[in-house]
Amino acid sequence: MDIDTAGVPGSMSGAEYSAALSRGRTYVGYRRPTGACAWKDLTSNGQTPGYPRNACGVAVKVADRVCVKVLTTAGAVFETSCTLALTWTRGRAAVINP
Repeated sequence: MDIDTAGVPGSMSGAEYSAALSRGRTYVGYRRPTGACAWKDLTSNGQTPGYPRNACGVAVKVADRVCVKVLTTAGAVFETSCTLALTWTRGRAAVINP
């Protein structure tokens, strides 16, 4: 299990994006300062083809897109990104392993 959170760039409002790994599934969510987090499951419904089965860590970065990286137990790193509205247009891509 893992979670990472990033604030919205240029925003003083306190809005944030989070990525969470729970029971082998990766979720990304958006939360306004006064509301609940709206989560999307990246492991289901073909949202991100190529999702690794042995994910053990997750990270999120926000700029002009939301980028989510997943680390596997074998040391491989995969990433995907979406719009700030959490619309997924890309599958997972392997990154050079550490």
